[in-house]
Amino acid sequence: MNTKEIEYSKRIIAFIDILGFEKIVNESKSNPELISKIANVLKRSNVIAQSALKTKLKLLVVNADQYSHRSFSDMRVISGPYISHDDVSFLSMWLMFSQYFMWKEEHIFMRGAIVYGDIYEDEDIIFGPAIIDAYHLERDEKKAVWPRILIDESLLKKTTKVDLERDFLEFLRQDDDKLVYLDYLRELFHLFIVAEQKEIQGEREKDFGPPIELFKDHKEAILKQVYSALKEKDENESKKILRKYAELSKYHDSTIDKIRQVIKDLTNNYSLIREFYDDQIKASRARRSGSPYELKFSAEEHPEQTDMLNIIGAVMNRIAKNQPKDIFQIRDIVIIGQTEEAKLERGFRILLSETPQELSKLDKDIQELMINIDNFGLENNKVQEGP
Repeated sequence: MNTKEIEYSKRIIAFIDILGFEKIVNESKSNPELISKIANVLKRSNVIAQSALKTKLKLLVVNADQYSHRSFSDMRVISGPYISHDDVSFLSMWLMFSQYFMWKEEHIFMRGAIVYGDIYEDEDIIFGPAIIDAYHLERDEKKAVWPRILIDESLLKKTTKVDLERDFLEFLRQDDDKLVYLDYLRELFHLFIVAEQKEIQGEREKDFGPPIELFKDHKEAILKQVYSALKEKDENESKKILRKYAELSKYHDSTIDKIRQVIKDLTNNYSLIREFYDDQIKASRARRSGSPYELKFSAEEHPEQTDMLNIIGAVMNRIAKNQPKDIFQIRDIVIIGQTEEAKLERGFRILLSETPQELSKLDKDIQELMINIDNFGLENNKVQEGP
């Protein structure tokens, strides 16, 4: 190839590191069964992530064939074009589902960085300043300290103000350290609620389990890493690992705290719950009659309502699961709008009467899934031993 034909192109790059992978590989020398397990983890996490994308992100206008994925030991590089902001959402969701699979199935976590910049790539090689930038951001001990995927300033500057504001309402987060990262627990919680509703309607393509199971699996994976760290012979290494997962636990607990605050706000505002259900009934009637109706409560039109709608959606799903189908069907009320008026009104009354009690149950269930960082005992490396 003539070197004059080679030039950089602007792409989104994700550099990912699988934490604890070196230890697993070293153990495989004395345990051959781990070899197939390692290969399986690397292959399945990518397959499951892409499969989840196909079932959950059908509205995105993205050409998945334009994305490349390379793995080398515990490191991954994913690159894709920036044709529209949908590409940012696509790559972010891909990584969040990969994170989910890793800690649910294997109890291991990922750390990484996403940047926008110059690379050269063909079927054999990939290199460029953007990969170097992503690598250094992921390895920066003062930034990507705990298992999270950071978003570089280069990509934030590329994103429009409108899209960026929406992203923060949906799947980005910024804490006191001012670093922006993928808020995977919050976004997956939302997607699992939507998937659960589809299951109730008989439309679900893949079962990821109840939404709050997400936090249960996350907690178990963190604690497994904590218990493993306590067995480290090197005390300094043990403390280093404990601090890493202490920070991850803070993220876990703070996400639950935010959900519980939304539950509290809804519990203290019964009129808002009534207004939401009334809005759904009006929309249902409008669909039946073929009349236009603009929803007051819509995450699509009003992303600032996302957290509130997530909780109401979770509550509606729980109520729907506990009601006999011949009495109440959630799809008849909020999706199709093709049911007789008496049934519609009856379903509305059930929802309205049972929501406060179900909010209280949800709050109790999710509170029990907090880790409570004070129990880590970082000063003396003591923590209650797990199973």
